[in-house]
Amino acid sequence: MFYQFTVAFSLICLILMTGCSALFSEQEWSDNYALMEGVQSTSPQMIDGKLNTVGETTFPASTEGFMGANAASQVIVTLPEKKVIRRIVIHSDNLSAFDIYADKGSIAVEADWQLIKDVKSVKMSPFQVSLLIPFPTNRIRLRVLGTKDDALLNRQQRARSAGRGWNTGNRRAAAKIREIELYGYKTADQVEAEEATDKREKELDDLLQLE
Repeated sequence: MFYQFTVAFSLICLILMTGCSALFSEQEWSDNYALMEGVQSTSPQMIDGKLNTVGETTFPASTEGFMGANAASQVIVTLPEKKVIRRIVIHSDNLSAFDIYADKGSIAVEADWQLIKDVKSVKMSPFQVSLLIPFPTNRIRLRVLGTKDDALLNRQQRARSAGRGWNTGNRRAAAKIREIELYGYKTADQVEAEEATDKREKELDDLLQLE
């Protein structure tokens, strides 16, 4: 009886240890979804894979020419298929504050945006943001809440108004973004396929070295 209990207890411990190991093992990041074929952006320079090209966020058309406080500029990245996004990497020289929305894909409206992340301060570039989006999405919207160029823009605006009171609110400058990267986790099948490929390539290399 004691032997059976010991065996059963050992099996339970083994299962728990295996499960915990799988649970806490480090996930592997996917390839950059923003470089997939068919990806679109309101600023194509931000998803071309080249850090030497710079795109600017755009302001809603309804705010163009308004002398007071302007609406936040934005960029929208559209994927050819829905993905579960877990991390965003942003390369920008002047971005200082922003928020991120994901489209829930409701059929009732054209865009069903849900706020996912609110970043109050950007200290470095590239800047990485971890996300916990509870649904797959094919559209990400980055809305600019502040840039390092805002103060200069407001000083220039006040100088142009010459004290006539035209500038009734703070102006926001467009964000200059070199690249936006979107990542999820690799699936178990993807990891297994890559490991099998690596194994075949190693076996081939070993055979070539024997010749």
